[in-house]
Amino acid sequence: MFYKFFGLSKNPFEVDPDPNFLYLSPQHREALSHLTYSVIARKPYLLLTGDIGVGKTTLLNYFIRNIKKKQDIFLVPIYNPNLTIADFYHLLSDQVKIGINVPKPKFLIEFSNKLLKLATEGKALVIVIDEAQAASEELLEELRLLSNATYGSNSLIMILVGQPDLLQKLSSPKLSSLRQRFSYRYHLGPFQDEYEVSQYLITRILRSGSPKTRIFNNEAIAEIFHLSRGVPRVINILAEHAMINAYLRKETVVGREDVKMAAKEVEHVFVSPKKSFQTNFEISEVNSRKKSYSSWFLTLFLIFFLILTIYFLVNPEKISDFWRLFWGK
Repeated sequence: MFYKFFGLSKNPFEVDPDPNFLYLSPQHREALSHLTYSVIARKPYLLLTGDIGVGKTTLLNYFIRNIKKKQDIFLVPIYNPNLTIADFYHLLSDQVKIGINVPKPKFLIEFSNKLLKLATEGKALVIVIDEAQAASEELLEELRLLSNATYGSNSLIMILVGQPDLLQKLSSPKLSSLRQRFSYRYHLGPFQDEYEVSQYLITRILRSGSPKTRIFNNEAIAEIFHLSRGVPRVINILAEHAMINAYLRKETVVGREDVKMAAKEVEHVFVSPKKSFQTNFEISEVNSRKKSYSSWFLTLFLIFFLILTIYFLVNPEKISDFWRLFWGK
C-alpha cells in the first residue's frame, strides 16, 4: 500500500472518526473542556454544534472513551436519533437495564427510581446524542419532559451534538422551553490557519507509525489549507490522494503539485465559500437588540424634548434666541 512507502504502518487519513487520531486544536480542546465540565459539574444540558466534517464525532468518541472510565457515570450514547418516540424509549429502557418493550408509564416510574438511586450514590446518568439534528421536534421535546423525572436532583445529564441545522430546529417555538435549558453551548469550527493544519497532519502521521513528520512540505500544507478551508474531513481526503500522487512519482515528500492534482480528483468534496448562518432564534436575538437600541434612542430623544419644552415654558423669551441660533438668522 502507498502509506508503507512513506514508512507508515497504516493509512493516516482514513475518514472514520477514530479517537486515536484526534488532534486537539484550541477549538477542539475548548469543546472537550465544555463536555468534560458539563459532566463534572452535573450541568443538565449541553449543546455542541459544528460544521460538517470538523471532527465532532471524533471528538465525541474521544470524550466517551474517557468518560467511560469514571466510576460515577452511567453512560448512554445514541448515535442515530432518527427514531420514533416509542423506539427511543425502548432503546433507553434497554440501555439503563429496565427491560425491553416496557410500557411508557411503567418505564417512567422505573426510570425515576433509577435516577434517584444514582443520585443517592453520587452518580449520574449521561445521555449523549450524536447527529441530534436528525431527531424530530417531538423527540427533542420528549427529552425535555424526560428531565422532569429527576425531581430536582442533578443525576441526569443530556448532551446534544449536531450540525448547525440543530440550531435551526431548536429555534422552533415548540422547543423554546428546551432551548432555554442549555446553560452551556459551543460551536466547533474548522482549523483557523496553516499552523493548525500542519499540526493536524503531523499528529496523524506520527500516530500511523511514521519515524518522521516531514512528509508534506510547507507549500503543500498551504495549498491543503487553502483548498480545504481548514475542514478536517476534506483535509484527510486531499492529503491521502496527494500522498498517492507523490508515491506514484516515487517522491518521499508531498509537494504543492501533488495537492493540486489531488484537488482535481476529488473536487466534489470541497466546501462552498463560507456563508453567514443564523438561526431564527439568533436572528430574533439580533432584532431584539436592534429594537432595544431604537427604544433607548427614542427614550433619550423624548427626555431631551421634554426638558427643552419645560425650559421654554419657564423662559418664553428664550424661544426667539433659540430660533436665531438654529436657523442662523
